[in-house]
Amino acid sequence: MSESPSNPKTDGDRPLISIIIPTYYRNDLLEEAIESALEQTYEPTEIIVVDDSGEGNARPVFDRYEDDIRGIVREQNGGDVHARQTGFEASNGTYVNFLDDDDVLLPEKLSKTASILRENDEVGVAFCGVTQDDGWECVPGSEMIGNVLEQTLKFETFPCYTGSMLIQNRLLTETLPLPQLSGGNDSNLMIELAKQTQFDAVNEPLVYNRRGSSGIWVGLNRFDGMREVIEAQHETYERYPQIQQAVQARIGFLEGAHRLKRSIWSAKALSCFARAAYYGGDDRKKHTLAFLSSIFGRPGFDGAIRVQRLLDRQNRA
Repeated sequence: MSESPSNPKTDGDRPLISIIIPTYYRNDLLEEAIESALEQTYEPTEIIVVDDSGEGNARPVFDRYEDDIRGIVREQNGGDVHARQTGFEASNGTYVNFLDDDDVLLPEKLSKTASILRENDEVGVAFCGVTQDDGWECVPGSEMIGNVLEQTLKFETFPCYTGSMLIQNRLLTETLPLPQLSGGNDSNLMIELAKQTQFDAVNEPLVYNRRGSSGIWVGLNRFDGMREVIEAQHETYERYPQIQQAVQARIGFLEGAHRLKRSIWSAKALSCFARAAYYGGDDRKKHTLAFLSSIFGRPGFDGAIRVQRLLDRQNRA
């Protein structure tokens, strides 16, 4: 557990919110993130920007916003988790919003999520919907309201992610620091928070997320990250064996399909589908079919998927 930063501050009846922005060689996007934090309708706020480049790459931005932000330069690159930790230890807010340097908050984001936390002491995390850079809008579903531990273990949380969450300082004090994973750090944090508190949401998109600018949770990195989270949270997953099996099967299937998109035939894809069939559970037949069809590479797998979809439509008719 980390020691609490300084005592959280309030301005009359309005708690201080700390906006913590880790940055790594993206000064052009960082300025947009800072501007979005400055344009919040909620007051009071403090903006803490942590340069994780290890060489002060963001100093020119710090200089331009010296009256509006507190800039911290880490002596060496440590990754997003360590940069957030550095910012948290320097913060004073009752509530904390971590913001990636390529994301943007809409003006009412803090105001609307803070209202939820102020009105319900049992809720420690308030989040909102998200608009992604391809135009897709995602608003919260009922499954991510209340006790959401099982949803976090399933990796079925979006649009709840680090940038959309407003978090009680006291929960982060109990939770942090967390280990730096190569991927899945948002999921690891959400699981830890879900062990302690309830979640609630604003049913509208109030964060703009540039999915395309991040390579951490895309491609094969995503599957490696999910496995790292399962290992980091192994004691919790052991209490939910059916969820663990279903997640392992889904990882195997999705990774196998991804590998066959990149190659006409792949021994690693075969291994992934075999693992999915082993953990299969209720979807064991589907995963077994994927394994057998992938022996014939991408054409066999694509054909099996088309057959499966046709059968699914007939069963629903």
